[in-house]
Amino acid sequence: MTVLRIDQGMAVAAARALPGNFEVDKELRARYRQLRAMLRGAGLAATYAYIVSKAKTGPDADKLARAYAAAEQAIRKRIFAGGALPGSAREVLTKLGEMNAVDYARASAEVSAFAGWLSRLADAAWQEAGGDGAGDGDRDA
Repeated sequence: MTVLRIDQGMAVAAARALPGNFEVDKELRARYRQLRAMLRGAGLAATYAYIVSKAKTGPDADKLARAYAAAEQAIRKRIFAGGALPGSAREVLTKLGEMNAVDYARASAEVSAFAGWLSRLADAAWQEAGGDGAGDGDRDA
């Protein structure tokens, strides 16, 4: 049996949530960089609801909406790892509201760590694609 470190699992989950071809433009990079601050300021439930409101799949969804949808699915898996995954965003929000303080804090920390990895990998993909590096001084690592 192979044991992975927590950060390895986060890196894998974040890599899977990035667009399939790792094409990250400046807007997507900025959105992913904002998630940790949003989690700290608004909290997990509000941030999750925001992500759900931006997420779309299907042929009419643009790249940003599909990226939000992938992030939503990854966050759902992080929150409920080892348990039954709720079927809808409404069920996720209901379960978040029903969590005790310890479980909610754990879920918040887990999603914050995931968002950090998502931001780092998006930044790396953007840099690799020729990003100019502007704004790196405000990085939220």
